[in-house]
Amino acid sequence: MNPHAVIAIVIFVVTYGLILSNRVDKTVAALLGGSLMIVFHVVGEVEAYAYVDLSVIFLLVGMMMISHFLAESGLFGFAAVWIAQLVHGRPVPLLVLLALATGVLSALVDNVTTVVLIAPVTFLLAEQLEISPVPFLLFEVMAANIGGTATLIGDPPNILIGSSAGLTFNQFLFHLGPPAAFCLLLLLILAAVTIHRYSRVSTDVRARIMDMNAARAITDRVLLIKSGSVLVVVLTCFMLHELIHVGPAPIALVGAGVLLLITRSDPVKAFQAVEWPTLFFFVGLFLTVAGLVSSGVIERMAQGVLHLTGTNLANNALAVLWFAGLSSAFVGAIPMVTALIPILESLIPAIDAGSGADPQMVQYAMWWSLALGACMGANGTILGAAANIVVVEIARNNNRVIPFGRFMLVGMPIALASLLLCSGYVLVRYVW
Repeated sequence: MNPHAVIAIVIFVVTYGLILSNRVDKTVAALLGGSLMIVFHVVGEVEAYAYVDLSVIFLLVGMMMISHFLAESGLFGFAAVWIAQLVHGRPVPLLVLLALATGVLSALVDNVTTVVLIAPVTFLLAEQLEISPVPFLLFEVMAANIGGTATLIGDPPNILIGSSAGLTFNQFLFHLGPPAAFCLLLLLILAAVTIHRYSRVSTDVRARIMDMNAARAITDRVLLIKSGSVLVVVLTCFMLHELIHVGPAPIALVGAGVLLLITRSDPVKAFQAVEWPTLFFFVGLFLTVAGLVSSGVIERMAQGVLHLTGTNLANNALAVLWFAGLSSAFVGAIPMVTALIPILESLIPAIDAGSGADPQMVQYAMWWSLALGACMGANGTILGAAANIVVVEIARNNNRVIPFGRFMLVGMPIALASLLLCSGYVLVRYVW
């Protein structure tokens, strides 16, 4: 192992340890770890910056600003009361409804945008029902990751895979829609059981909720019309991504810019609504993982796993699915997929030549295994997906701490169960 690889592992382990310890702010730990990767020449400065996924950063900036205007109008308060009344203040149907809506919306838009919009409503609902919002947030973000697996635009790793493998929106939906639906159903069952056991809403609170007038939550109808109209246009453009050939990030930024223009709002106030520590945490993580990739650590790990599988299609598909799943949980789905794509591009022809399987089935088995592994495994820890980090930071800003251990205690069993289900799906549909 070369010296740069050793340094990269040491920096990553120390950075990860600081993040887990909660003794150092995780944004500080991530930025320090990423910067040290450059300082110790583990990765070149220009190369490191290329690993910072600006599409994620800009998407978050745009959607957080749009969310700010929606909150100012009172839309989230209205939605919270209306949804609570719809389910008569009962936690089980409330969680099922929110998780299902989050999963479906994530497939149509993307998981990061969805949680930015759903989380404020969840906090207001929990406040009205006098229950903890944390279990709701956990299951919502996991539903977002599962739902986002179903489409090309639902989860950032899918965009990377689709671009590299030449896979279309309809192919993603046709091949990944069924396992995503099964995993979402499993999540909803677990969520209902969990909430049923731990969350109770008193009769008095439910009665008070039913007596509330949701319309009174709207504080600025003109702003609501403007911000709501922009949101509808932005979400529509997200869903037409494949036709207009414009990514979600610039669409979100244009939406935010239009709102600033038509509301004549103070840009300083709007930018204050952006969660800058969250964004710089992402930057630090991207730089830290850039060191692991550039030094060859990720490639050596992947090649070591795949070396054991030979040219057998079933073994390789399962190896990719589980390696991507478990690695994405701790390193992050986006950098892991970035590192594994070139490995699969060289591995697929070898499997074609050695296994005797249908070349198209080989392509499908390997690429879908990577997508399913990365997206489902991302539920394992806070660091697995951008949506996870966003939800945890939103919770922290609302005086609710979601410890790494608690997230993992809920997320890892769901990730493992999803990976098991997806393993069966890949074997039955593409291998046997």
